[in-house]
Amino acid sequence: MKKRLIFLMVAAAFLMVALTGCGGGETAAIKLLPKDANLEKSRGVIVETKQEPFNLGGWKKNAEVSWTVDVPKAGFYEILIEYSRPGGEPPAHGILSLRQNDKEPVNLKFSAKPTGKDKGDWSVYTINDNCGSALAKGKLTVVVAPKYNSDYEGTEYFMNLRSITLKLQEK
Repeated sequence: MKKRLIFLMVAAAFLMVALTGCGGGETAAIKLLPKDANLEKSRGVIVETKQEPFNLGGWKKNAEVSWTVDVPKAGFYEILIEYSRPGGEPPAHGILSLRQNDKEPVNLKFSAKPTGKDKGDWSVYTINDNCGSALAKGKLTVVVAPKYNSDYEGTEYFMNLRSITLKLQEK
């Protein structure tokens, strides 16, 4: 009887976690993927489809990629940039511009540090998670562009971008 009661309690706890997402409820997240990107101002950026998950590659100076999405809920969103960059290269710097309604754009600077094992290795991805912003509910345009400094050295390409996730931070 005691074993059956313990089994039922464990099963009930497992079911509760599965149904509620560890008790925290669902958090709003928006995932921006290469296939959904606007490449009109991309100047050579392409969706690389050799194997899934796909990425955006071929980034050079003066190229920008954008997405337009609907923000489901106002709040502070953590911005997670999944990218790769060859090893042995200096960090590349970028601008992530958040344009919403008729407000002044929010421009966030970020660094894409080397992730690969060596100079030719673009295969290792990481997530840059050191930025975020308050967003209002409604239409949002996210624009990513490299920021080339006059002292920039290394590969001519900016980064390979696999995704950008905007994750609502629940209180």
